[in-house]
Amino acid sequence: MTTTAPSRSRDQSTTFAGMDAIEIKVTVRPDQELRAERTAELDEDSAEIRVIYYYDTPGLDLFKSGLALRARLVKGDDDDSTVKFRPVDGTKVPPEWRELEGFKVEGDWVGDGAIGSASLTHPQQRDEIDEVAKGTRPIEKLFSKDQERFLKAFYKEPFDFGQLRVMGPIRVLRWKLRHKSFRHDLTVEEWRLPDGDDLVELSIKVAPEEAAAAREAFNANLEELGLDPKGAQQTKTRTALEYFAKALKAK
Repeated sequence: MTTTAPSRSRDQSTTFAGMDAIEIKVTVRPDQELRAERTAELDEDSAEIRVIYYYDTPGLDLFKSGLALRARLVKGDDDDSTVKFRPVDGTKVPPEWRELEGFKVEGDWVGDGAIGSASLTHPQQRDEIDEVAKGTRPIEKLFSKDQERFLKAFYKEPFDFGQLRVMGPIRVLRWKLRHKSFRHDLTVEEWRLPDGDDLVELSIKVAPEEAAAAREAFNANLEELGLDPKGAQQTKTRTALEYFAKALKAK
């Protein structure tokens, strides 16, 4: 499969062609996290609770190449694993992939940059993710045959599950809500790292044809609430992975 680097121009129509949806995200600056949570009137008791693990090399070789391997424990719902790759040209994704349950082609719009991604998610049996975290089950056992086939189709670099390490856990509190200041449903995620640091992300998901107008409205809403639309310098995923990579090197 051919992948194409995303456009960085103001016109994102080329980047978003062939996408199922666009997620517009802002990782809140650390000094504004409390303001954001109070503004959203979050109640921890109403949050969806998740625990996330990533799998990468100590040097984050997969992440640097645009590949993410993730597993997710979800309280009250099925656990799952995901293979995600970016950048992806949505117009060049073969139809056979779109027919698979759990397959998505979406765009992420963060700051001035937009990028397309393709992912395949597969349910996991209870305790399987925990067994991998404890080292009693191989990482590759978390991924289905379709996911391995997807991985080979999208990732052309040499790949060895044996080189990967468990990066986690990340405790996640997630809310989906309708806030009076926002024109679209708002998703709030708070990632808690083992050292106690929090990462807070606000996002909305819209159809590709609505993305440009929705982003302008989203940024305006944030400014009205005293939040910086540019957000933090790094995404929550990069920050979390760099934290775990540093911890691995320190051992």
